[in-house]
This record gives sequence, structure tokens and C-alpha cells, in this order.
Amino acid sequence: MLTLKLDNNKKKKKANLKVIATGAVAITLIGIVGMSLGRNNGQNPTGANVGMNAFSSIGSVINDGFTYVKSGFNNIIHFYSNAKKVESLEKENNELQEQLIELQGKLDDTESLQNLKVALKFVDEKYVANSLSAKVVSKNDGNWYTSFVVSAGSKDGVKKDSLVINGSGLVGIVYEVSENYCKAISLLDTKSSVSFKLAKDSNYKGIITYGKNIDEEADYRDEGLLQGYMFDSQYDVLPGDVVTTSGLGLYPEGIVIGKVEKVIEDKNNSLKYVVVKPNVDFKNIDDVMIIEPRNIG
Repeated sequence: MLTLKLDNNKKKKKANLKVIATGAVAITLIGIVGMSLGRNNGQNPTGANVGMNAFSSIGSVINDGFTYVKSGFNNIIHFYSNAKKVESLEKENNELQEQLIELQGKLDDTESLQNLKVALKFVDEKYVANSLSAKVVSKNDGNWYTSFVVSAGSKDGVKKDSLVINGSGLVGIVYEVSENYCKAISLLDTKSSVSFKLAKDSNYKGIITYGKNIDEEADYRDEGLLQGYMFDSQYDVLPGDVVTTSGLGLYPEGIVIGKVEKVIEDKNNSLKYVVVKPNVDFKNIDDVMIIEPRNIG
């Protein structure tokens, strides 16, 4: 028993010596590191720098990676959000365009009605009851309306020789009628003629006609101008004088035709020609008023 106790005591002493030796080695290593740090004047040794730099680089890469992923994710979110906004704006823009087109159509119709109301003032009240409004659906080739088709026919009460006017004045006359449409010629057509008078003096009368080219150097019809002559070369007519229908023939009195643009005297034939700028824009005729012709037979 005594021997066993001695053996156990020896083992414990050896174990304690191992612990003491291990602690001494650890203390020695700490001292070496301390001296090494002292030699470097408090600076980190090269190995430490490399380690720290390595850890720093790894940390930086990881941090940059997270930043890139975060930035990319944010960009995706922003792109999706912006795409939604663009889609919404495009839809809103299309809706506004549709509303604008609809509103413009209503404004055009309102303006057309106003113009046709003005047109009714050009004729006597007895003709108002026998009139209707219609749209021009086609025209001749070229810049000027010399002949055109209107969306009203015999079933609407249109008759041959009916007058065609708009809010600016006299347009022309109907020469052919079908059930649903009619064809008309404007004052620019060579077959058209209308008696006129000067607004300043109803005694000064004449006729608009293209029977003869009054100027060899100019074709006024190509310029959208009317031409004619006065019944008396002594009539005092000047540029700027307003010209209206005289009431002779098919056209009622007082419908505006235009203004005198130029006066040409032919003393050899005792004639006074006039070039008239029409009130109607013969490049742009959309809505017209058709008025039943007078019965002068």
C-alpha cells in the first residue's frame, strides 16, 4: 500500500512538471515576440503586415462583393420601378391623346356649325327652310377645289342647280344629283358663272366668268383667283371693293363672293375687267350648306 502511494505521488509530480514546462515555453515565446516587437520600434513585423494585408484584402473583396450585389439588387428594383412608371406614363399619354383627338373633333364640329350659321345669314329667310348641311367627301385632282362630291343626295332633298355655300361665302353650284350624293362645281370651274354687284353701290354690276383669259401673261385661276368684267366700263370699281351676288339668275342677292384684287381696263373694247380674290378658301372646303335653287322659270 505504501508503494502504491509513492507511485501515485511520482505521477502527480511528473504531471505538474509537464504543466510547469508548458507554461515556461509559452512564457518564453511571449518574451521572444515582445523583444521582436521592441526591435521594430513598436511597428508590426513584416509577417504581421502580410497577414493583416491579406485579411484586409479579403475583407475588402468581400465588402466590395456585398456592395456590388447590393448595388445590382437596387438597380434591378429601380429598373423595375422605372419600367412600371414608363408604362403608366405611356398609358396616360395614349389616353390623353385620345381625349385630345375627341376634343379636337368636337371643336371642329362646333366651328363647322358656327360657320354654317354664318352661311345662313347670306340668304333670305325663305331659303333657310329649304337648306341642309353636308360634308365634302372627295374632290378633283390638284390644289384647288374646282369640282367635288358632297354627302347629300336626292333623298335628302338636293336638286340640280342648288347653291353651295359655307361660312366664308359662295362656293359653287350643284350640277349632278344621285340618291345619296351630289356633285358640285366651284366658282373656279370654267363652266361656272355668277352675276355680282359691288357692296358699296348695288348699281355697279358685273359677272364672274372664265370665258376669256383677260391677261395673256397670267392665268389667275391657277392662283385661285376669280375673274370677270363689269357690265359698264364707266363703273367706279377699285381694288378692295367687296363683291356679292346681285340676285340675278340662280343665286339669291347678298351672298359674299370676295374682294376686288385688280382692275384691268380694255379701252379698245370698252370693257373693265376685274380680278377677284374669293372669300372662300378653295384649298380647304369641308362642310357646306346646300340651298334649294330659286324657281325662276
